[in-house]
Amino acid sequence: MSMTVGYKPYTGVINTNSAQYKRAKAMYDEGHSNGEETKSAAEAKAERQLQELKMLKLMLGQKCDDIDLHFKNPLEADEETFIRNYMGLFDEDGDFINPYGVAGMDITGKDPAEFHKIIDIPEAARQDMFDETMRHFIQENGVANGDTTRRTEVFTRYQLSVDKSERLSGTWTLGQYERMYTRAFYEAVKEATPNWQLGQPFDTSIIRSITRKDVENRIVKGSSELSLKPRPSLDINA
Repeated sequence: MSMTVGYKPYTGVINTNSAQYKRAKAMYDEGHSNGEETKSAAEAKAERQLQELKMLKLMLGQKCDDIDLHFKNPLEADEETFIRNYMGLFDEDGDFINPYGVAGMDITGKDPAEFHKIIDIPEAARQDMFDETMRHFIQENGVANGDTTRRTEVFTRYQLSVDKSERLSGTWTLGQYERMYTRAFYEAVKEATPNWQLGQPFDTSIIRSITRKDVENRIVKGSSELSLKPRPSLDINA
């Protein structure tokens, strides 16, 4: 299920001193040097931003073929319409808003080390991810299927619930928790059914009996990654 919201032109009163306006005006000026349209420059910049967003999604293991710029081509518009269209790409701070309506996720010019950091994640967001990871693991017999996962919704709910400055590192950290939950489920099924392979049906009670706290009690936090301590054998009731 796609959560893409698309971009909407800015319809409010234009404040020429705002960061939002200045970002859009810079794009207009770049695409209209000496009063002449140079579509390639503005289109190339928009494409770079699109590719950077796709790279971020791929980094998180998400599909990215549903991302596109869903607004009128401002290169075919007058200056005010152009600027209003592109102001819709940015928030009041001039930060790029992704197709899911979230600002603060732009990785342009950032070293991954800047946001590949483990930070505190609210319990509600961890539970949201745990529940979705379990649901998806059961539905797909352990196989990661980009067509049926709802992980993007989980990430977006988290991102919109925290301060913009935390979103990149928080998304990275929540993705690390997702990996730990998935690994714990896989280990439990393999222990109970040693010959089981990904994609094969299994007794779902094996992982339904696992709680988020069971997994998190085994998590070791590093500065940029999470890992799991070896676990004791689970007492699984037949």
